[in-house]
Amino acid sequence: MGDNNNSSRNRKSDQQANAWYDQINDAQPFDAFSSEAQKMRIGNEIYDRIQQDISRKRQRFLLPLKIAAAILVLLINSALVYRYFHRPASHERPVMWMTVTSGANELKKITLPDSSIIHLKSNSRICYTAAFRTGTERSVQLEEGAAFFDVKKDASRPFTVHSKGFLIRVLGTSFNISAYKDQPDFKVDVVSGRIRIEHSGGSGIKVLAEEMTKDQCLTVDLATTDYKIEKKTVSPVVKPKAVVRQLTLQQIGQELGDRFNLFVQLNNPENDTSTYIVDLNNRSLEAILKTLSEQTGFSYTIVNQQHLIIQPKTSDHME
Repeated sequence: MGDNNNSSRNRKSDQQANAWYDQINDAQPFDAFSSEAQKMRIGNEIYDRIQQDISRKRQRFLLPLKIAAAILVLLINSALVYRYFHRPASHERPVMWMTVTSGANELKKITLPDSSIIHLKSNSRICYTAAFRTGTERSVQLEEGAAFFDVKKDASRPFTVHSKGFLIRVLGTSFNISAYKDQPDFKVDVVSGRIRIEHSGGSGIKVLAEEMTKDQCLTVDLATTDYKIEKKTVSPVVKPKAVVRQLTLQQIGQELGDRFNLFVQLNNPENDTSTYIVDLNNRSLEAILKTLSEQTGFSYTIVNQQHLIIQPKTSDHME
């Protein structure tokens, strides 16, 4: 279409030029312009036609560049939109985990970033994030063993403990968890405050306790997943039935810690590696400690009704 219009304009220009040429009298001196106004008008027409030809050629040349530029802008905008909706939040940074492990007869006190305290019992392992971020939960993983948790209250950052498929949610409280791999049960008992306990299994997430309060104890049979929640008590039972076992002092300390909700510290365990025939069931803590002290020669101290320190007999007392 554009080429046809150009041809029509060219023919019209030729016709105008021929008509103008026929009007010229060859006998007269040649004068291309009859006046200055005519000269200016023709000059302007020639200039306008030249500019139109230049503009048409420029547009044909620039069209591919304009298309390429439009495609480039579209690609850049698409990339910016993708980055905007898929960018990580400004506060997100790589999460660093800390791992603490206690050996045999070793007890460790851990202070978390929020000032909560964990007393890690022997042969245990726990992981926690190096920093608790604002607006996120404070997450801890008890991978093996047992620990006592004294959690600082913070309603904006719930405290969660993951262990063996169980999830314990708290705001501010203190409680014990026992999750040794060689024990058939998973145990949680509350010292203060309130906690919620869930279990994740093949059938999904099951709530075991909407709310457990002070002195309540949850026991789960890991083989059958049967569980019970009981009121924890250390009251002596009338006419106790003796259950005698042969245990090391370390095993005795672990048994007492689990049964009476204690953080047990065994000092200098290398001083006593013997085994003792003892009965730890159906008796009060004071009665058990008194009997064991007479039998084994160790001394003991109870701090704040939660911390039991056992000092084995020294080599000077051994004969």
